[in-house]
Amino acid sequence: MTPFDTFTQLQTHSHQSAQSFHQLYQRLSWLRLLFFVGTISLCWLLYESYLVAAIICGLVGILLFGILLKKHQQVSHKRNLQRALADINHEEIARLSLAFLRPETGENFIPTHHPYCTDLDIFGKHSLFRLLNRAHTQPGMQTLAKWLLAPSDLIEITMRQLAIAELTPLLEWRQSIEATARIEKQVSQSPDFLQNWLQAGENQSIVRWRRWRLLPIFSISLIIGAFMDLIPWVIVILLLGFHGYILSKLNASVKLYAEQSQQIVDTLKAYGHILSQIEQQPFKADKLKQLQKQLTSSNQTASASIRQLAQYTENLNFRLNPYFMLAIGLPTLWDLQWMTKLEDWKKVHKHDLETWLGTLGEIEALSSLAGYAYAHPELPFARFDSRPFHFKASKLGHPLLSASKRVSNDFEANHVGQTYLITGSNMSGKSTFLRTVGLNIVMALTGSVVCAKSLDTSLVRVFTSMRTQDSLEENTSSFYAELKRLKALLELTQTGSVPVFYFLDEILKGTNSSDRHRGAEALILQLHQSNASGFVSTHDLELSQMADEHSFVHNHSFYSTFKDGKLLFDYQLQEGACKEFNATALMQQIGIKI
Repeated sequence: MTPFDTFTQLQTHSHQSAQSFHQLYQRLSWLRLLFFVGTISLCWLLYESYLVAAIICGLVGILLFGILLKKHQQVSHKRNLQRALADINHEEIARLSLAFLRPETGENFIPTHHPYCTDLDIFGKHSLFRLLNRAHTQPGMQTLAKWLLAPSDLIEITMRQLAIAELTPLLEWRQSIEATARIEKQVSQSPDFLQNWLQAGENQSIVRWRRWRLLPIFSISLIIGAFMDLIPWVIVILLLGFHGYILSKLNASVKLYAEQSQQIVDTLKAYGHILSQIEQQPFKADKLKQLQKQLTSSNQTASASIRQLAQYTENLNFRLNPYFMLAIGLPTLWDLQWMTKLEDWKKVHKHDLETWLGTLGEIEALSSLAGYAYAHPELPFARFDSRPFHFKASKLGHPLLSASKRVSNDFEANHVGQTYLITGSNMSGKSTFLRTVGLNIVMALTGSVVCAKSLDTSLVRVFTSMRTQDSLEENTSSFYAELKRLKALLELTQTGSVPVFYFLDEILKGTNSSDRHRGAEALILQLHQSNASGFVSTHDLELSQMADEHSFVHNHSFYSTFKDGKLLFDYQLQEGACKEFNATALMQQIGIKI
């Protein structure tokens, strides 16, 4: 069964299940209403003649109504989960044809002056991030973005590959986690509020008043005594006034936490449920077992601790109802009780939450890469070579081009100090080929499978200069912007022991042909002396003559043919410099008489 067939089958099954649960949900809604009305009516009929029976009827009715309400909520959750699974598989089907339905583009993760991010379409509407991303939580998307922007060392890459290989066939488990996160929309928001709260230190108001936590036991006893006419009400009123004074001293900090945390309770519950699924899954890969181990601290699992935080926060937030605060909150010192529990939780888990969310982020990122591997079972992991600089690919394709339009190429590069000149006609595929190589290296360094039949590479640092533009804000022309990129390349080659793999498209295109030729030649000679190798695409045919004088310059090209008034491209990389160009034909096509 192909991935398309699997996703289609799962989408149909989840859609049908969601409809069944929705029908049950509606029946339970009517049953709740009828039960409520029936209980009220029965209690009313029994009230005058059988008071005790009416009270018992009311208590039993409340109990049964609570059970019915819980069942209703469970059915609602199952329905929403099946709807989410149907949507997830619908997105997977669309992603197979490179249609991205999720709104997240990752553009909020784009850093300034990154070595390759913008040129290689790492983020954006049609980007590598949208192709790979199956994460829904903010930590998950942040982790995936970080991996795409910052290559790892060989040990980490190998551990990720083994983890991804184990997660790839676990489709049901991966989609269950994804659906759980998808239901709660707030998980995509940054958990900065929680992090700030944890780092804020002890709440001094709570520290000052927490010794009065047991006062409500005495106060409630007096209230009962007042109802029984054993003590005067004035004592109770004075004591409740003291309660009000305590609560007024806590109000500012409690109100701030309650208002800011009101939206995160469901998010915390979702985190707890996802972490529980991670904790319970038996893993074999060392990377996954290490991550799983990070979810236990102080003899309590992360999921239990997160759910505890959610429960404390939810209970505290009952204070937002003024009637509840008057009837229950005041005599029980509600704010003090639950803020004390929250402060105790903070003291124990102050440094744990960041670790837990980081672990969740890594699991989601690994699951994203496993999701891509599952959808493309023919794609292999890259093999890493210990040589200082080596790259060899068979049937290398652009992952953001559909299989029907993608043209794959073979390529091999060895040793630092080498430059591979790419010449060719306009639109013949020079820029696409550079991006094909660059994107696949980024994917390999992330730990993902690659869009090739096979790929062997050493660890490299990717650098591109392909889409330099003028900037009014920085008062720079496109030519000067390219010079700044080239300066950054030269500086990068002087740092670090890992070689730089550079991709320079239409080098120095913003100046006259004479200066462009001299500058490009000088740059290639200078790069030869550095810890770098890479591509230079150009229309400057004279530059290709460097290969006659220097063994470290290698010519490759793309061609186009003009037949029956149409330009035809095969997008196949060939050895040697291009001898035919199509600019004249293109100009004639638009009406320029040459």
